[in-house]
Amino acid sequence: MGCLLMSKIQKQSRRVRLFFQCLLALTPMMVCYYWLTVETSYDFLTSLGVIQLSYNFDSYTQLPFTMTTRVLSAMASLLLCSIIMYALTLLIRLFRNYEGNDIFSLDNAAIFQKLGYCLFFWVGGSIVYGALMSVILSFNNPPGERILTVSFVGMDFLTLVFGFIVLIISWVMKEGYTLADENSHTI
Repeated sequence: MGCLLMSKIQKQSRRVRLFFQCLLALTPMMVCYYWLTVETSYDFLTSLGVIQLSYNFDSYTQLPFTMTTRVLSAMASLLLCSIIMYALTLLIRLFRNYEGNDIFSLDNAAIFQKLGYCLFFWVGGSIVYGALMSVILSFNNPPGERILTVSFVGMDFLTLVFGFIVLIISWVMKEGYTLADENSHTI
């Protein structure tokens, strides 16, 4: 029964790891594709409804995007996506450990701790990203019509709460590992 369960864990962990590896490869490509094609005739993802715009571009500028605006927007988006890519790298490592039957380990607890910190980085990065994008998107406007927006929304607060929860889980995992290790050395 235990061997069958481990086999299922390994099989599902491999699937999840491969999915995260695909996301890791696709994320920067999709960000670049988005900014190079948004509001052009090549913007198939938005026109088909696959991607919903997170920005109301009209509130920042009425002018068409220049190539400089597109490149700067892509670079800013890639900086924010680097947090996601780091989290995906951690998840790949976690599920690779699960594939190798390494379930309750100190390394996995450390991975959970880093994932919790990623959620905090995400909130901070989102605030900076929003401000940076407002400047980039309105930069071609005439002086006096350029915009700087800084926002903290309810979802940011919820993300911080999830970050604390993940950190608590990682702490419990580390303490559990320490207790199990001490018990295994007790005669």
